[in-house]
Amino acid sequence: MTVALSLNGVSVRFNGSRILDSVDMEIDRGEWLGIIGPNGAGKTTLLRAITGAVGFEGSIAIDGIKTSGMKRRDLARSVALVPQHPVLPPGMRVVDYVLLGRTPHVRAVTGPSLHDLDVVATILDALSLSEFMDRDVTTLSGGELQRVVVARALAQESPILLLDEPTTALDIGKQQDVLELVDRLRRERTLTVVSAMHDLTIAAQFPDRLVMLAGGVVVAEGDGRTVLDPELIRSYYSASVKILDDGAGGIVVVPLRSQEPMSDSKN
Repeated sequence: MTVALSLNGVSVRFNGSRILDSVDMEIDRGEWLGIIGPNGAGKTTLLRAITGAVGFEGSIAIDGIKTSGMKRRDLARSVALVPQHPVLPPGMRVVDYVLLGRTPHVRAVTGPSLHDLDVVATILDALSLSEFMDRDVTTLSGGELQRVVVARALAQESPILLLDEPTTALDIGKQQDVLELVDRLRRERTLTVVSAMHDLTIAAQFPDRLVMLAGGVVVAEGDGRTVLDPELIRSYYSASVKILDDGAGGIVVVPLRSQEPMSDSKN
């Protein structure tokens, strides 16, 4: 396999605190890597470092080329990000917001081409967003907006797609729609996907491989059955879970209630 994205000794500091500490990773072309870990583990910071949005020590390379030496436009053509908290320009229509994903490909003089418009139309249709194309982005529900943000990233047609909690605002049906679409496009276009994920069951079902971060350090790596171990989850999430087979070769992570009796507030 060809390595699409590599991180070597990547560290990030904010206000004297180390958010990431000497992270090493290699992601193959066409692979889906899931990044999991408790709140504050450094998942979002890792994705932002890959896009060049935060400074870092160490090196990050795309197809062997260090991102530190790439022009901003070239980096944007290589990496698309679905952020957890997108910036929404007031008064902008959905179709125009998704078209922003084509910015790295659009010539300043001529503007969007017919191909750019076709790409946007195809993505809007695939995510059942065509009926919203003339709506103001600020009038959408949380689930609708999340799909629009995903659509913008997919319209960018970058070979590496970064997803930061991509299904947070979606109901279970739309979660499946978005992730199945990402997986289908990954296979059709040999996309490399790196996603920070909160839901451990979803993390077990879609990515090929998982990395668990805690305190900015890689603490576990492997397939879902290896990383989603009850003892690891207890250690780093402070949670009690049970791992069940889903009947289709996958696993489900089920939280368990504490067995300790609650104290009687009247005593």
